[in-house]
Amino acid sequence: MTLRPTNDFVLLEEEPYVPYNEYKGYSHIVIPDKFQHGPEDRAILGIVLAKGNTCHNQAIEVGDRIAIGKWDGARFPRDGKTLILVKEDNVLAVGA
Repeated sequence: MTLRPTNDFVLLEEEPYVPYNEYKGYSHIVIPDKFQHGPEDRAILGIVLAKGNTCHNQAIEVGDRIAIGKWDGARFPRDGKTLILVKEDNVLAVGA
């Protein structure tokens, strides 16, 4: 079964959780263990796989990394990965 978003929905693949001390992008920042949060305390990050035909937000493109709230969207397990279908209005941030 192939998922194609309709209307103003965005389909994304959830990125796996990486603890702060293993994240290579911010190696110059040291965060003590007691202040680190787990995956249940963060917004969900994902890569856009497809977007619906009536998405008006030009900032969202296929391949972009986006952040959504941790309770937003419908989740579908697929081949060991999690796909999330979320409304365009629930996208918190867009990155390249």
